[in-house]
Amino acid sequence: MARPVVRPGPRSRLRPVLSQVRIGMLTPWAYRTSVLLGYPAVAVQVALYSVVWRAIYAGHEGEVAGTDVRTAVGYAVLGLTIAGVLNTSPYHSIASRVREGLIGVDLTRPIGLLTQNLAFQTGAVVAALPTVAVGLGTGLVVGGLAPPRSAGAAGWFVVSLLLAFAVSQLTTMLMALASFWTMEVGGINMTFFVVRTFMSGAILPLWFMPDWLRTAAGALPFQASTYTPLSIYFGRPPGGLPAALGVQALWIVVLGGLCAWVWSRARHRVVVQGG
Repeated sequence: MARPVVRPGPRSRLRPVLSQVRIGMLTPWAYRTSVLLGYPAVAVQVALYSVVWRAIYAGHEGEVAGTDVRTAVGYAVLGLTIAGVLNTSPYHSIASRVREGLIGVDLTRPIGLLTQNLAFQTGAVVAALPTVAVGLGTGLVVGGLAPPRSAGAAGWFVVSLLLAFAVSQLTTMLMALASFWTMEVGGINMTFFVVRTFMSGAILPLWFMPDWLRTAAGALPFQASTYTPLSIYFGRPPGGLPAALGVQALWIVVLGGLCAWVWSRARHRVVVQGG
């Protein structure tokens, strides 16, 4: 008599994903000195940006590009905080796994490589949440952070922030997959970091950019990872709230599809090095 086929239940399928999330949470703390030193660095950045923006507005009365000094300083505080959390260091990046030959181990696990990476990065972002307390706390101390304009804006800000996390991680993953074609990705990462930081609006709000540069930034996914949630917080979502959230969701679909397609090509190029 043939034995019935036992299919894994939802809990069994979820267990390895949660395991990767846990590893992602614990791994940064293996470098706890670096993590702890990062907190005062965030505080200093927030304080300095607050000082600089106030100095910029010192010679102007009223608003610049429809933005007063309190909004500009608050944007800088939130921008640095969000970037510090969502753009976490890739301790478990695909590129490093390929270079060290550990990608072969990843391919034997019961969940796919992309799912592993996203789960790990989710844990890494959770581990970076104390940065939020440091950044926002410093912002409150220096008087540079105003509450959202309404409870609705706060709620939609959280929704947009979750979408921003997905956009940020999928964009980073897409760049990391390039390591299957070239194991030396230092130059690619540097270029990616510079473009992402500027075009995402983490440093400078898109509403301060000239029209041509704002149009270019709007055509790239980076703005959906930082500028969109910040603009919602301050009541200035690009194109209105439904359009802003819709663009984020669209980028998630596009980037997710691109990652799946690139991985379908990359998996045939795996060359395991090392022991």
